[in-house]
Amino acid sequence: MRLDKNQEKAVNHVAGPAIVIAGPGSGKTTVVTARILNLIQTHNIPAPQILAIAFNRKAVEEMETRILQALTASETETPDKPVIRTLHAFGKDIITENYQRAGFNQIPEIWAGQIDKIIAAERRQIERDAATTEVAIYKIESQQTGKCYIGQTTNPERRKAEHFNHSSNDRLRQTIRHEGTTQFSFKVIEWVKGREANRREAHWITHYRDRANVFNRADPLRVQYSNQLILEMFCQHFGIPYAENLDTHPDFENLRDRFNEVKETVMRAKRQVTTGIFEPTALDDLVARAFAEKYERLKTEANAVDFEDMIIHAANLLEINPDLRQTYRDRYPYVLADEFQDIAPADFRLISLLSENLFAVGDDDQAIYGFRGGNSEIMLAFTDRQDVTKYEITRNYRSTSTIVEHARALIERNAPRIRKDLRAHNPIQLQIKIVETTPETVAAALRRELESSQETAILARTNYETEQIQTMLSNHPAAPEVTTIHKAKGREWEKVILIHNTLERRFPRPDSELTEERRVFYVAMTRAKVELVVLGGRCPFVPEFEKIEKNLGYYLRQFAYWRARRKIKKEGDAK
Repeated sequence: MRLDKNQEKAVNHVAGPAIVIAGPGSGKTTVVTARILNLIQTHNIPAPQILAIAFNRKAVEEMETRILQALTASETETPDKPVIRTLHAFGKDIITENYQRAGFNQIPEIWAGQIDKIIAAERRQIERDAATTEVAIYKIESQQTGKCYIGQTTNPERRKAEHFNHSSNDRLRQTIRHEGTTQFSFKVIEWVKGREANRREAHWITHYRDRANVFNRADPLRVQYSNQLILEMFCQHFGIPYAENLDTHPDFENLRDRFNEVKETVMRAKRQVTTGIFEPTALDDLVARAFAEKYERLKTEANAVDFEDMIIHAANLLEINPDLRQTYRDRYPYVLADEFQDIAPADFRLISLLSENLFAVGDDDQAIYGFRGGNSEIMLAFTDRQDVTKYEITRNYRSTSTIVEHARALIERNAPRIRKDLRAHNPIQLQIKIVETTPETVAAALRRELESSQETAILARTNYETEQIQTMLSNHPAAPEVTTIHKAKGREWEKVILIHNTLERRFPRPDSELTEERRVFYVAMTRAKVELVVLGGRCPFVPEFEKIEKNLGYYLRQFAYWRARRKIKKEGDAK
């Protein structure tokens, strides 16, 4: 296994905590694998005393294959293997071995997709309640003009107060302010079942539009249930206090959307647990809190744990049982953790309870899982510790120097970050192609770029975009791999086509931090080995890396000058 000077320094680390700051394409997996082999073959550390934590199952399998091949090649008998796990799997090992001490009557069942089923059941129950509840169809009418507003609610008196104080309908609100509340009447027209409410509301809107015009804008029949009714059903179902002006109050805005995101909200909160076990009452989001309380109760009744529980319960076990913690520290004196930039606080809690000989490898510039609870500041804090030995492997063996320089120009705009001497092993200069596209022109641009026979991948920010692209290319003999940037992390292709803001204008995403979105763009750029093509509309990151083109000619001339000087010097020394 050939290593460069910096890789070799990291591989030869033996004891004490260490951090390897690694750039893209710098051979992170190679370094982790080589260090494990070095501990076994040079320092005679028994393989089962080495624990390696990989980010996902695929990374586990790759590391296992590399190590087993190397060990098998050097030994005549079947060798002992180090323990290589995802952190979730390692947490499961601890819980399975000590389930009674963790408070379980038997080895707990693993819940994988059950939360999705529970969310779907909750949604169906809310809709069943909405279908059968009694709903008032009401009318608010201006006595001056006869113009009226038609709505629906389960509580007319409360809804009347909301409208008169601050109506969610802007035209009605402005008119009430202008004419005064005394100039408006509120009347329940009829009571109907929820399943009939939209149809009856639409009927009365049409009826009064013909007679006196209405304030209403939206068509009630566009959805199965009105937003107001669903809001009221949510509050009833989850026991959430119904605040005045609920549908305009910022704490309750987009309540239905928040329920769609409740799984990620709950799991993200679990990844922040740094003491004890998860407490749903700690959630600020009322919908997520109410759902989490029910979900946790159902899970406890089923004697089950989910993926995040594996880490939380394992860490809690080791914290409250010093003897058990020492057992695992003695079992695994050497611990390695890959993709260290993406760990969450709950992950680091478990890892930090293990060996003092923690060898972490990561790149804070590639931290792109903040939406799942990952926190690159953990890596920054670990790097700043005085007792941690620091190594840097930042020579990129994957990409051309053009790609590396442009990616560096982009990512150096982020702060805080660990400064790195990012440079390319490959000196080739090949201009990055930037093509402006629209939804109408992107398909043709893609087909032009796919005329070459080289290994190609198309990367996009969202699943929606990848689905659109796959549809466009459904009939193409050279169909490339189409995937999201997050799924492409850790991979590489000869040619990468990055599509942004042409099928969906969400790069950077408004609901994510700009620094993380820049890291996502950086990860996409550095997947390319030789050719990078950027297709899309407006994006702030394109001019950020594009500006380096202005100085590229100067840098190329400087590079050629110094290379010529070095050649002349070598020839002179030879003489």
